Amino acid sequence: MRLPSINYLATALAITFAFPAVSADISADQAKSKFESLLPFKIKQVSEAPVPGFYQLESEKGIFYASRDGEYIFSGSLHQFSDGLLNLTALRQRDLANDQMKAIQDELIVFPAKDEKYRVTVFTDPTCGYCRKLHSEIEGYNALGITIAYAAFPRGGINSDMDRLLKDVWCSKDQNQALTDSKNDIAIARGSCETPVDEMYSIGESLGINGTPAIILPNGEMVPGYRPPQQLLKTLENAG
Repeated sequence: MRLPSINYLATALAITFAFPAVSADISADQAKSKFESLLPFKIKQVSEAPVPGFYQLESEKGIFYASRDGEYIFSGSLHQFSDGLLNLTALRQRDLANDQMKAIQDELIVFPAKDEKYRVTVFTDPTCGYCRKLHSEIEGYNALGITIAYAAFPRGGINSDMDRLLKDVWCSKDQNQALTDSKNDIAIARGSCETPVDEMYSIGESLGINGTPAIILPNGEMVPGYRPPQQLLKTLENAG
C-alpha cells in the first residue's frame, strides 16, 4: 500500500511560476533558502545536478531538481541515455542509503538465515497487508539464505497509531515475537522506552520511501513493494 505522492509539488510550483521573467542564476545557498521557504520540509544539501542548468536538492523527502534561476522544481528519476538509460537518481539514492543505513544497523529487528548469502533491510509497518504477506513467508526467505532485517516505517507518520504500535514493538523484550504478533493482530504490551522508530521513519522518507514494504538491497538499491522469496533471490543475484 502506498502513501500519497509528493509529485504534486512540481505541478504546484510550475503553476506558481507559469510566466516567469528571465532571471539570473541564484547560488546553491540561495536555492536552499528559497525552496525551504516554499516546501514543507528541509533541504539537506544542494549541489550541481548531473544535467546542466539545474541544482540537485537532497531533502527529507527524497531528491528534487531545481532550475538554477530558482523558478522551477521537479521530482522524479533522471536518466542518462548515453549509458543505456542509466538512472542517475537511483544511483544517488543508493549512495545515500548506504550512508544513512549505517546509523540504524544495530537497531534493526533481524530474522537471520542459517546459511546467510544475502541480508536485506525491509522498511515495514505491521498494519500493511503486503508487509504481513512478506513476513508470513519469512521462513522461505531464510531457507534461500536471505536474512531479513526490519526497519520501522509507520505509514501514518510520527505520532500516528502505526507509530505507537511500532514503538511498542521496539520496546518489547522479545522484539522478533512482538513484531510477528503485531502482524497477526495479537495484542502486545505497551512500551515506554527510547526507540529508533522516528529516526528510521526520517531516513526512509529521505530515501524516497512512501509505502511499505520497501526493500533495501545490500548495494543500497531500493526495491519498492513485496517480492516473493524466489523473485527476491533472483533480484539479489542480478544486483550489481
